[in-house]
Amino acid sequence: MPYIETISTPQEIEIAVWRLTEELSQLLAMWGDAPLPANFDKASSEKRKREILATALLLRRYWGYDTPLQHADNGAPIIEQGNISISHTTTHVVAAFHPTRRIGVDIETLGTKVARVASRFMSSDELASLPDDTAETSGDISCRLAAMHIAWSVKEAIYKIYPTAVEFREDIILSPISHRLEGSTLATLTLDNKNITAHYTLYNGCSLAWVAE
Repeated sequence: MPYIETISTPQEIEIAVWRLTEELSQLLAMWGDAPLPANFDKASSEKRKREILATALLLRRYWGYDTPLQHADNGAPIIEQGNISISHTTTHVVAAFHPTRRIGVDIETLGTKVARVASRFMSSDELASLPDDTAETSGDISCRLAAMHIAWSVKEAIYKIYPTAVEFREDIILSPISHRLEGSTLATLTLDNKNITAHYTLYNGCSLAWVAE
């Protein structure tokens, strides 16, 4: 199933969502005879080509016409219409838009593997503040595991605006994430001596986070 919806947030960020279930041949058929995206032929894997085409189709659906996607030296996406942030997971592609503010978005598919690496991107205080294993579940995974995914998504979204924060465990410190698994958290960027509010939710079996500068 392709394009799902556009989510309008209270922060005036719009997030367009594509559920990525198509094979590459199906995406090519949907793309039609228009010139392929500039970076399509440079992609070395079918997975990456699917992401590129799905992103281009998502932009076409959102704007109503093909939108050239450029990239800054650090890889950040650029479009003429304003500011954009893009994220991929195995099941979804999302693109966030704001006319004037720099933004970051991230989506992650929920699963159990995150528990093995959580200590690499979360501080001991952040881990201690997570819901315990007795908290209610969210879908097929525990509330604690879902909160770990949210923490990862929030830090990834922030990193897209502040790429100096490369050590997630030390450079981005989050206030406790609500057991409701939807809302906002205050993040402290230790290198920039700055606080920033990030927003998050669970969405179609994923954690979704967004932030504006």
